[in-house]
Amino acid sequence: FKQKTAYEIRLSLVGSEMCIRDRFMAYYHVHGLIPDGISQSEGYKMFEQYIASGAPMDNFDGFELVSRFHAPETGEVFVTFKADNHLAISQHFGVWRAKFGLDWNITAVLNDDEVIQRNKQVADAVAAMG
Repeated sequence: FKQKTAYEIRLSLVGSEMCIRDRFMAYYHVHGLIPDGISQSEGYKMFEQYIASGAPMDNFDGFELVSRFHAPETGEVFVTFKADNHLAISQHFGVWRAKFGLDWNITAVLNDDEVIQRNKQVADAVAAMG
């Protein structure tokens, strides 16, 4: 019997199963685009208030913000975070979409250890195919 790693378990789980059976925090990279200048101006006013209040939704059970960068000249926002379920992601990003129409492109990404493990698994699978 070979014990599976969290990464191997995560690959076999989807959606809420992952949250219930394995509290693994997956990494994500987000590219956000503010649709127009008015939304950007109003959004940044609200964002400044959010930061002044201690940014309470940046870290909570199931969600951890890693970094956030802004490109105000183009209306873009870049975020890296960890989350263990889709509801936590929606809880963090949903208000900005609902209030200001931000489009979020959310991509699951791997950290260094995970990509090395993934590459070994792919190589082993290819070798097993002959």
